[in-house]
Amino acid sequence: MPEKDSRALVPAARLRLLPLWVLITGLLMTAALGLWSFQREAAQRQTLLMREARDLAQALQGQVQAYIDTLPGLRVFGLLSQVPSDLDFARYAESISLQQRFPGLALTFLAEWVPAERREAFEATVRADRSLQAEGHPDFSIVPPGERPGYLVIRHAYPADRPTFGYDLFDPGQAYRVEVQAAIDTGELVATPPLRLARDREQPQAPERTSVVVRTALYSGGATPPTPAERRARVLGVAGVAFRTQPLVDSVLRADLKKQLRLRLLEGGLAGADPMALLYDSLPGPPPADSAALWTGRIRVADREWVLLAHPHSARAGQWAGQDSTWILLAFGAVLSLALAALTRGLAQANLSAEARLRATTDDLQKESDQLRESEARFRMLYENSFDAVLHTRPSGQVLAANAAACRLFGGTEAELQVLSRERLVDIGDERLPLLLAERERKGRVAGLLRMRRVDGSCFEAELSSNVYIDQDGLPCSSMIVRDVTERQRLAQRLQEKQRMESIGTLAGGVAHDFNNMLAGILGNLALAEGESPAGAPVQQRLQLARRAAERARALVRQILTFSRRTPVAPRVQALQPLVQEAVSLLQVTVPAAVILRLDLSAQPLLARVDGAQIQQLVLNLCTNAWQALAGQPGEVRVSLQPVLLPAAQAQALGLAPGDYVCLRVEDDGQGMDAATRERIFEPFFTTKPLGEGTGLGLAVVHGIVTESGGAVRVDSEPGCGASFCVFLPRQAEAALGGEDEAALPPGPAVSLQGRRVMYVDDDAVVSLTACAVLERAGLEVRCCSSGDEALAALRAPGAACELLVTDFHMPGMSGLELARELRLQHPDLRVVLISGFIDEALQTQLRTLGLREVLPKDEMLERLVDTVRRVLPPV
Repeated sequence: MPEKDSRALVPAARLRLLPLWVLITGLLMTAALGLWSFQREAAQRQTLLMREARDLAQALQGQVQAYIDTLPGLRVFGLLSQVPSDLDFARYAESISLQQRFPGLALTFLAEWVPAERREAFEATVRADRSLQAEGHPDFSIVPPGERPGYLVIRHAYPADRPTFGYDLFDPGQAYRVEVQAAIDTGELVATPPLRLARDREQPQAPERTSVVVRTALYSGGATPPTPAERRARVLGVAGVAFRTQPLVDSVLRADLKKQLRLRLLEGGLAGADPMALLYDSLPGPPPADSAALWTGRIRVADREWVLLAHPHSARAGQWAGQDSTWILLAFGAVLSLALAALTRGLAQANLSAEARLRATTDDLQKESDQLRESEARFRMLYENSFDAVLHTRPSGQVLAANAAACRLFGGTEAELQVLSRERLVDIGDERLPLLLAERERKGRVAGLLRMRRVDGSCFEAELSSNVYIDQDGLPCSSMIVRDVTERQRLAQRLQEKQRMESIGTLAGGVAHDFNNMLAGILGNLALAEGESPAGAPVQQRLQLARRAAERARALVRQILTFSRRTPVAPRVQALQPLVQEAVSLLQVTVPAAVILRLDLSAQPLLARVDGAQIQQLVLNLCTNAWQALAGQPGEVRVSLQPVLLPAAQAQALGLAPGDYVCLRVEDDGQGMDAATRERIFEPFFTTKPLGEGTGLGLAVVHGIVTESGGAVRVDSEPGCGASFCVFLPRQAEAALGGEDEAALPPGPAVSLQGRRVMYVDDDAVVSLTACAVLERAGLEVRCCSSGDEALAALRAPGAACELLVTDFHMPGMSGLELARELRLQHPDLRVVLISGFIDEALQTQLRTLGLREVLPKDEMLERLVDTVRRVLPPV
């Protein structure tokens, strides 16, 4: 419809332009007539200005010649007077009225030739001339001073000019000496280029100070000798006039002509003229580059030639000056054109409003189109550059379009996705699918988690959101945004596993601490019972069996603390066979009956610098992993400990240095592992067991222990062929073992304990009574307390001094460390031994700050208590 209206209004649009066409036609005709009139009057004006410039050049030539014509009279005066006085020259100059008759005449002068031998006589004559001044010229001398063969001295000058009086025109330092010599040699009039007079030499350069000097020579006898040599021999002097060029030109230049033309007077030709060759410029400054001279004339001045250039002030201004008839013609034509345009304008008024409405409608449509195009471009940018997969689908599941992120996520091109059904993109077996479809059917939108399929058939966990809408064709469509959350869920699961293991570790540490208190009482009482029973009695054997069981329980508690990472790492050089054998013994009671556990230990001592608890934990983890790999089937788990010598190639493959190592090998007859599983077995939380049956920490702990001990792990396994784990640890020499053990367990000094006073503090009554019995049997006087407050009160009583405080660390209320700090303030010399079931770096730091050095593990307290007390107590 808008296009049809536009075609109907085309004649009206042309009619609307008709006034403009009439106006343009009239103005073009007026411009043509004006151009003709302009050219005609411009030609006339140019001819007039050229005539004016020629007349000016003739007038200037006459004026210059009048200046020069004064020289013959001056020459005759000089010849007749021979040596005129000041008064004679002044009367001559005044009689001919030089200054009144010749505007711009700056100076009239006579210069006398003075040979060097007559210099003093000449200067004396001038000084004695009092014809015009009563005092004469007492200070007269030729300037500039200097010895020369002859001098051409300005003797008379009118008007009087102090800088010029006595000046030597033959001064070799001045350029114009050449021109003076030329006047003498030729006998002709000689003019100078533009110069500044002596009176102006101290003034800055200015156009009004530009002057020209014309000179003629005076010879004895009056006539000019025929040869240059005779002229030089018979010269009497020089007569000259100096006039300023600016007053000279202004005297003949009319004011109206000066407004129309820019006149420039140059000395010499136009090409390559020196800047000093400029004699006069009616408008200072360089002429415009596009301003050609309207007229050029030449003027003869003595032996030189001047060039007069006449320029219009402005090319356009000169052309438009005096164009009165042209302006009238242009004004009349413009008015006539406007009148005709106004008459035709009414013909287009009817269509203007319709065209305006059409333009407004077109603008609205264009604006809507631009907005739609901008919106589409913005949507396209978001759609194509989104990191999330975006699918445009039918509610039935057919894919209509997919962005680049969707193609990457599903592993196919857009064309491949468009031919896939819902069953190929979604895991139909996911029980969440019907719920999500029902909710979208009910609400028109849905968001949740769903298991989806890639083009290759692999599944991934996805977070999706979908909306149903009606497209422009009236068909139902849906948009779906899909995000892969597999990695996010895996990280969340790992975090939950880590938190669960931390909770288990905390619980295990707390339970192990309570076990230590119980085992301390059991082991202590067993030790007392063994000491009190007769040697070789049957009860002794039962007590030994009970003590071994208690020691195994203590070892189990240590394993629990090691698992929960609540024991500090204490590596030392020790034999590995006992550690491995004890760990395998603990494992015997846990393996299934169908699993055979075989142990093969080397007969020679195998030493390594390790933490014993960590090595036992390593053996337990590897063996547990091995028998679980049998998956309930009969089989063997083989544990061996042998020395090996690693050559350079094998050591380099393991990242170790060549040398002697101890190899701990754990083998099984299980199902084995493929290459992909072998690559990840040491990753934390990675497990091949079903959900809830494994933590994925066992082999990660093994790898960490081996790496911390300076070794390496090698895994050999193939699917269906079992697995072999080889742990390589650097082997140590036997000499290192003895030295380290001696440093770790120094023997106690020979100190008598009989009658020494000791206070023992522990909140566990069984442990306290047992420890007191052990100490009393060693001859000590023991005071037992159940809390820190009780111990403080007991020591404040008169006569309740003691030499040593033995206190448990973990007690309700005041801890053992706080009790020791309080008592050290009251009794600085008091010795303190601290007992704790958990000794970590933080506790050791606090002990060092307090100055305490002795701390006993609670599970070893009864074996080491007496020896520690003997070492701590000072000798008597």
